[in-house]
Amino acid sequence: MLSLASVVSLPTPASAAFSQPLSVSQTGYDSYDQQQAFDRQGDALFVWVRESHTYPYPRYVQIRSRSYKGTWGTTTNLSPSGQAPRSPKVALDDDGDAIVVWHAYNGVDYHVYARRVSKAGALGPLMVLSAAGVKVHGTNVAIDSDGDAVVTWAEWHEDGGVFPMMRRYSMSGSLSSPVVLASTPASAETPAVAYDREGDAVLAWANDNVVQARTLSAAGTISELKTVSAPLSPIDRHFTAAVAVDRDGDALVTWRHWSDQDQSTQVWGRWVSRDGTVGNVRQLTPASHTDVVNHSVASDLDGDVLLTWDLFSTGHLYALPISRAQTVGQPVLLSTFGRLHTVRVDDDGDGIVVWQGKGVDNSVGSVEARRVTQSGTFGPTQVIVAIGVNPTAAVTPAGRAVAAWERRFQVDLQIQVSSESYITGQTSRS
Repeated sequence: MLSLASVVSLPTPASAAFSQPLSVSQTGYDSYDQQQAFDRQGDALFVWVRESHTYPYPRYVQIRSRSYKGTWGTTTNLSPSGQAPRSPKVALDDDGDAIVVWHAYNGVDYHVYARRVSKAGALGPLMVLSAAGVKVHGTNVAIDSDGDAVVTWAEWHEDGGVFPMMRRYSMSGSLSSPVVLASTPASAETPAVAYDREGDAVLAWANDNVVQARTLSAAGTISELKTVSAPLSPIDRHFTAAVAVDRDGDALVTWRHWSDQDQSTQVWGRWVSRDGTVGNVRQLTPASHTDVVNHSVASDLDGDVLLTWDLFSTGHLYALPISRAQTVGQPVLLSTFGRLHTVRVDDDGDGIVVWQGKGVDNSVGSVEARRVTQSGTFGPTQVIVAIGVNPTAAVTPAGRAVAAWERRFQVDLQIQVSSESYITGQTSRS
């Protein structure tokens, strides 16, 4: 494991500027659904779906690596022919070994698939994680420092029930049996999952009118089912749960809550401690913000959290700090228009918010970002690119950021990437 004490002469986030956009997907195709992740050294792996322009429009999950020095690897297909893959996810362990997951229809069944990719680029076997005869939707994945992973998905049954599912995928290549995380209610979303630095995980998901959670120990022991949301009207709704966890396993579970009484949608949250104790439910967004559309949340290793959200009526994008002591700060207006936003923070709490802004003549999107320091100070808005949609972001443990997005070039839809190139100042982290 690389300790942060060995990472010296690292630039400060405030001194960073984004590089010129680079198209990293192949020309002659449409590429989309990009995701990216870093290891502890700052090496990255990018994943997306590539679709042909010609019938029957075959699709493949593709990957491409980027070293911390900026050297790009070759583009590699992960999925076999005959699939129609969607929404790949990627996670890297400390040493750069990766797991990529996706869901796909293979002509007969819908399945969840996973594949290991070593730091050197060697591909592991294609693994089928879900059972035959059911439909699946959505995948998530998290990996601990040593390479043991948890994969989650939502599983649709013929009787109409939708169940939250989990399966462990060890670094050695062994798979645990699939686990049904909850059987009631039977209207679950794909569980969110996050690991702490000790190899323990927290899983949370919205399930119709409740939010549920379970913890998973490094030894593989799963806790009893916990209801995280408070008892409310059965016609209220909870959806899009997210998990932010610190180094010791204390987690903040957040979700969007829709109230039938006043027809409002806001972000709520509840802390789940490392021993499974559930704290009080908190409304995290201001009472005046009644039409939250999206939210994103990230935690540093000490448990300080940054929450972002946007409003439907105005398009305004906000951020709010939440301390490790569970003190909710004041909202900060980041942009008068920001959609599809992502917040990411490093080990020490420095971070970045990336979003889709208004584009040329408001007809297409732009990709914009603001840096935030550990103390909660936001830097100026940077327009990473004037034309781009559906941005995603990742940061290294020491704070360097990368953004990726989709851009249409005549007939090709390409994945573009921009990383931070530092221009002033050096500092040391420990």
